[in-house]
Amino acid sequence: MTCMPTYYEVLGLPDALRDDQNLTAQTIRNAYRRALLQNHPDKATQQPVKAATFSIDQISQAFSALSDRKSRAEYDRGLKQKAAQHERGDKGTEVFRTGIETVDLDDLEADDVHGVWYRSCRCGDDRGFLIKESDLEEATEDGEISVGCRGCSLWLKVLFGVMEEEPAEKANYTLGDTGNGGAEEISSST
Repeated sequence: MTCMPTYYEVLGLPDALRDDQNLTAQTIRNAYRRALLQNHPDKATQQPVKAATFSIDQISQAFSALSDRKSRAEYDRGLKQKAAQHERGDKGTEVFRTGIETVDLDDLEADDVHGVWYRSCRCGDDRGFLIKESDLEEATEDGEISVGCRGCSLWLKVLFGVMEEEPAEKANYTLGDTGNGGAEEISSST
């Protein structure tokens, strides 16, 4: 198991830029292009040719997270939390898994007739990632499920929440007018 590098390291951005709130989109885009060229086996200009340090998926994920201001702010908060945990002695290792994207169940298309949720994959399969209602029921306790594409090796981690229904016996109460300027509780159950 290897520790996962930060997105700043993946794009080759110096640590000084990590806390720079005015890091421009152009700087991030330039770092993204440079990282792609340095790590692409056919485009690398270094002699002799060495194995790529980062995969194209890692570079793309880093660019995606850092190029959007909101996701970058969220990512920076996460880095600060990890640094604080490390200082307290909470040590853990995180493994990078190529081809895994995390999404919310609401981001997927729903087919209510068949009771499935799906999403197209970049390999071209329109329903590459397919989740059945029974799959969600099995993963209810975790609140997340990982599903592989049917057409390639990519994975999708889908987060979801379970809404519990109120028991039918529970009465619904509303306030009604008593006629004298006050309110009284009225039960809608029989």
